[in-house]
Amino acid sequence: MKGDDENRYKGPNDKIRVGLIGIGSRGNLLLLYLQKIPSVEITALCDDYLPNLEKAKQIVGKSVRTFTDYHQLIDMKNIDAVVIATPLFLHAKMTVDALLAGKDVFCEKSMAMTVDECLQMMNAQKKSGKILMIGHQRMFSLKYLKAYELIRGGHIGQIKQIRAFWHRNNSWRRETPTPALERKINWRLYNQYSRGLITELGSHQLQVANWFLGQTPEYVMGSGSINFWKDGREVDDNINLIYAYPNGVSMIYDSMLSNKHYGFEEQFLGNKGTIEPEANKYFFEDAPPAPAILQLINSLEKETFEAIPIGV
Repeated sequence: MKGDDENRYKGPNDKIRVGLIGIGSRGNLLLLYLQKIPSVEITALCDDYLPNLEKAKQIVGKSVRTFTDYHQLIDMKNIDAVVIATPLFLHAKMTVDALLAGKDVFCEKSMAMTVDECLQMMNAQKKSGKILMIGHQRMFSLKYLKAYELIRGGHIGQIKQIRAFWHRNNSWRRETPTPALERKINWRLYNQYSRGLITELGSHQLQVANWFLGQTPEYVMGSGSINFWKDGREVDDNINLIYAYPNGVSMIYDSMLSNKHYGFEEQFLGNKGTIEPEANKYFFEDAPPAPAILQLINSLEKETFEAIPIGV
């Protein structure tokens, strides 16, 4: 390594100096996790909503630089990487600027508002040579890693259908101290800033399906509406979609905000079995009976009975 990189990484015990851009609910959670990593040093914080910034500063509990303009943060020479946890419509511009400023970037999902913006982010990564990672958290879950291993190993046979859903029973609306902050705080509810349920919730499950199948959909069809929370929002409060993958595989997806009974899950249906990774459940089409049950069946057939160790 030469130049600035030579000074940045001197050994395996060096601290990675991180700046956080966007410290709302998700950024706050990421901050708490980052503080538990010995090799990470929280160097700077940025948020243009001062209550978020003050709360995060108290969590860090030390002298840390704070900004309301992210350009000032990414211009810092002693920042190695940035975490971007801002509303969706800001992801692309901030990520491109940070990469071209020489910072590695962890950007929360979803990646961006449009395909063109995603391509801009990818091109900036290639041009800069820096790391760009999108925060799809299920890729770090032991349950999902095991499910991936079983599916890719053929243990449930050929997957021909996936069912996925995410159900909640709340308005998704947050209280605002003044009406002037409505769109700033409740940005998820407006088309200018958000793509609604599919980007905020469904992106997790679409990523899992793409990952497990090793493919991306060829097309999608579906519908949605605002049929419960008639409160001035612009994004649908329920959606129903079918993603069509190559070789006839489909993912049936729905999300709603007026019933939470079924929660959220992905169900991978193969000809030999089914896997539900979130629940950590595995079902096999032709599973052999447990030894004790098999012994009971044999005894019934032979009309002979003896002690059966059902606890085995």
